[in-house]
Amino acid sequence: MTFVADGDVQAHLPYDKLKVEEIPDDRTQIYLDNEYIVRGYLAGVIPSATMALWIDPDSTPNIIKLITGMLAAAEIYRIRFSESSLDDPEFAQNLYNQAMALLNNIIAGSLLVEGVPDTTVFDNTYFEPNDTTDPPKFLMSGRF
Repeated sequence: MTFVADGDVQAHLPYDKLKVEEIPDDRTQIYLDNEYIVRGYLAGVIPSATMALWIDPDSTPNIIKLITGMLAAAEIYRIRFSESSLDDPEFAQNLYNQAMALLNNIIAGSLLVEGVPDTTVFDNTYFEPNDTTDPPKFLMSGRF
């Protein structure tokens, strides 16, 4: 499964010009490719154990579905409408830019993901051993 369903992607495309369900390409691969981009960008911000729980559109937070849907829509639109031009369509580029801005806001900590505690600041509780664990059995300054 992927982060998004067809409806999450269609929401960002002009329905009168492009219907996702009519695209003969393997949409699932496009969705997965953009999911990997989102996972990669958020790897240092959101714990991997939390992201591992996002296995389908129902379990994925709305902001993540929005971003992944925008990226997939931008790619689909670019593929479909760049066949008639050497330049990438401005609409696709704008969608991509908006999605990347949202990702960067999550990374910066100015946009929180629902269901995920603010983990932009790492302290000693993220690492073992730390100040809350038992005292060490030996020290580096010990002589043998």
